[in-house]
Amino acid sequence: MEIQSILNFSGGSSKTKNPRFRTLADKRGFTLKLHYSLSQLPDNNYRPRLADERVGYFITAYQDLSSKDPRDSFVRYVNRWNLAKKYPNATISEPKQPIVYWIDNATPYEYREAIKEGVLMWNRAFETAGFKNAIEVKQMPDSATWDPSDIRYNTIRWINTVDGYFAMGPSRVNPLTGEILDADILIDASLVTSLKKDYQQIVQPTQSENRTSLSAMMQNRLLCKNSLNVEDSDSQQLGEIEGFVERLSQLAGKYDLCYGIEATNQFGYGKLALSLLRDLPPTSQQTKDYIHQYLRLIVAHEVGHTLGLRHNFRGSTMLSPKEMNDRSITSIRGQVSSVMDYIPPNIAPEGVKQGDYFPSIIGPYDAWAIKYGYAEFKATSTTAEKPFLDKIAAESDKPEYSYSTDEDVYDLDPTADAWDNSSNVLLYSKWQMDNARQMWDRINKRYPLEGESYSDVRDRFGAVLSNYFQQIYYTSKYIGGQSFYRVYASKEQNRLPFEPVALEKQRQALEVLENYIFAADAFNFSPELLNKLAPSRWRHWGSNPQVGRLDYPIHDLVLFMQNMVLSDLLSSDRLSRLKDIELKSEKGEALSLPELFNTLQDSIWTEVLKSKEKDLEISSLRRGLQRKYLDILTNMVLRKVSAPDDARTLAWYKLRQLGEKLEEVDSKDEYTKAHLLETRQRINKVLDAPLQTN
Repeated sequence: MEIQSILNFSGGSSKTKNPRFRTLADKRGFTLKLHYSLSQLPDNNYRPRLADERVGYFITAYQDLSSKDPRDSFVRYVNRWNLAKKYPNATISEPKQPIVYWIDNATPYEYREAIKEGVLMWNRAFETAGFKNAIEVKQMPDSATWDPSDIRYNTIRWINTVDGYFAMGPSRVNPLTGEILDADILIDASLVTSLKKDYQQIVQPTQSENRTSLSAMMQNRLLCKNSLNVEDSDSQQLGEIEGFVERLSQLAGKYDLCYGIEATNQFGYGKLALSLLRDLPPTSQQTKDYIHQYLRLIVAHEVGHTLGLRHNFRGSTMLSPKEMNDRSITSIRGQVSSVMDYIPPNIAPEGVKQGDYFPSIIGPYDAWAIKYGYAEFKATSTTAEKPFLDKIAAESDKPEYSYSTDEDVYDLDPTADAWDNSSNVLLYSKWQMDNARQMWDRINKRYPLEGESYSDVRDRFGAVLSNYFQQIYYTSKYIGGQSFYRVYASKEQNRLPFEPVALEKQRQALEVLENYIFAADAFNFSPELLNKLAPSRWRHWGSNPQVGRLDYPIHDLVLFMQNMVLSDLLSSDRLSRLKDIELKSEKGEALSLPELFNTLQDSIWTEVLKSKEKDLEISSLRRGLQRKYLDILTNMVLRKVSAPDDARTLAWYKLRQLGEKLEEVDSKDEYTKAHLLETRQRINKVLDAPLQTN
């Protein structure tokens, strides 16, 4: 039964009008159409399939109170379509009824082929499960008498919103068996049309909530505005910083709308890189190819959801950075192990020939997961299928089949994250930061174009800076990091659930952080470029010009991010994890707290500890970073923050060492001289302070 309701809403009094209604022709009210689809549950002898936590399916679960297993009374079924072979005895057979997707007739002609390719990519996976042409794509005719909301049709709908920026693939499932009954994919046109705009036109900086440490921020947790070291009255001047934080906080948060605003940011950044990292701007055809690859991936990802698959955030870690740009490899093996990851554009560094920006085929994990969910077995019941399913799931120890989903990415696992790339994230992130430095230089040399606003330069600059700090976040996860694997005990494989990051990789990560965020020359922007960064001055609905400070707060922004990284590296959680990893590793194979403290102190106080000069000159950014470091260690020593006792002792010891070195240096530069004297006095007061317990 298909029912359509037309509902009329009033906007209420002028005092209660919702600002989100600003795009309506008349804010006093609007009309909304709601479509309801009602149907009986099918009686088709569908056989449910048992789920396994090593294979990423959405599940339908119920509790069996008569179960004799005291450990677990739940019965879990995978969500999947009722797909059956037309010829049951054939190794590969066409299905009795294929899964058919209809492309909405509202979809622009220029994108229909990319959408079709994204859907049909999955037929390759179904071949491993014994099905040929399991999926079909049809075009909804303009003369269709049925509505795209009709549950009898699986549709890929093209919608237009003002600021939606999302794609999603929901499905309707029999709550008793897990059988998928129908599915519809929604693609907001903003995801594609925004690529034709410059980067920051996609997402305007907005006021954010309170924020905290780097990891917490990246996981969409809130933190105190005090970490910005400003008063609330200064909030207007921090629009740039807060907008920047707002964007970063969306990188690994809750993905209720699946591909969301961060997808738009990522793909917009890729288009910017496409133009800046080449000697000539991309041609119209090159831009079309980029959008085609991007849209094809989005559709493939959402189709995966409608087939029952969950996210796999380890999907992008299959190939090395160099292999990712080798089309002879990516066209056969795939660029990723799973398109169910959130995959950023693959951007090659200088000297490496650019490969595909996005995957062109599904990955080995995708085929393996489809085999688990859809392969037919000669079994008489759901329970009788279990030995066959266990044999498939037991392969989860293979790197290409490794699975890590939404609830797994909140841990410090550098191999499981959204928007990272390659099997060597350290190298790939380093490549991207080197790309960023080139892009800043070319932004300064090429822009603004004649007749173009200087605010466009500011937007491009901010886009590159955001991506730069994103790579810093991925790098920082290696320090005290550990990988978690969904494996079961088996004689055939030796992998354990937890695997600490190798000591050598942690040292490499510290070196990258030292060179790309803590070093004195990490942010050498030319004065000319910084003086080009003008804000937009348009004032009308949907666009509010910045008031107060108009210039780009580069000093505050860089110090803010340095503080975020440093605070996170020395957080109680990270330090406790490092202590635990020492127990989980052979002697000498773990990063110790003394090594972390020594490395950070040498990196941040290089001028004092390493320089042979007696007359020092320390830059303003370095002075700011050194004060942040001093604040963190002071809070540890004075027990103002939670920290392992060994960390407090080391903080006290490092302050004492630093204080002794400060006695040996001086400066003629008044900034530096005052900084050194104040630091020396602060350290002496901390070391002499009476200790109190919390």
